[in-house]
Amino acid sequence: MKDVCILCDFDGTITEKDGLYGFFSAYASIDWLKIEKLWEEGEIDSKECLMREFAFIPNLDEQLVQNYINTIKTDKYFKEFYEIIRSKKIDLYIVSDGVDYFIERILKNNKITGITIISNHFDFINGKFLLTFPNDNLNCKKNSGTCKCSVLREMRKKYNRIIYIGDGVSDYCVCDKADKLYAKGSLSKFCEQNNIEHIKFSNFKDVLESCTAKCI
Repeated sequence: MKDVCILCDFDGTITEKDGLYGFFSAYASIDWLKIEKLWEEGEIDSKECLMREFAFIPNLDEQLVQNYINTIKTDKYFKEFYEIIRSKKIDLYIVSDGVDYFIERILKNNKITGITIISNHFDFINGKFLLTFPNDNLNCKKNSGTCKCSVLREMRKKYNRIIYIGDGVSDYCVCDKADKLYAKGSLSKFCEQNNIEHIKFSNFKDVLESCTAKCI
């Protein structure tokens, strides 16, 4: 069994902004925000949320989609962080309730390679997105597209310690199950409201300084 691994959310955590939120804002009809609000308030699960939001996207040219993806930047310190932990032979996994189509291309554009991605999947065919959920779990209490709690439980079989890094609603259910938690955005507020121990961060420079000094 290995000592430690890092599980990390993607949109808004590794990226400077939430790529899917920006995509829907740019290309979906305004009604998608009503669906987003239902998800944020726990009225619908993330599977239903994503499927309904993508339904508001008209047929698009693939180059237009790629042009949008090209605008998404990663946290300017993330690549350095990843290179350092990789040099220490520490495994990092992206665990996202977003979609691999975006994640893979954003990482490639930012010259980041070699990270295992655990996320929802879709194909872009004839201008439309076909969405599937290879990492769901029928026992997931929130019926998430990617059940992050299930991912963490599986990692417990291989690692003694798990560090989790996240920023938002999709991280709420898993955040209290890690051995060490780095949180920002609404996840940090959620942890404060629920007395969940965490280290607040603004960018991966903060995580790098804390994690390499105290955790690894």
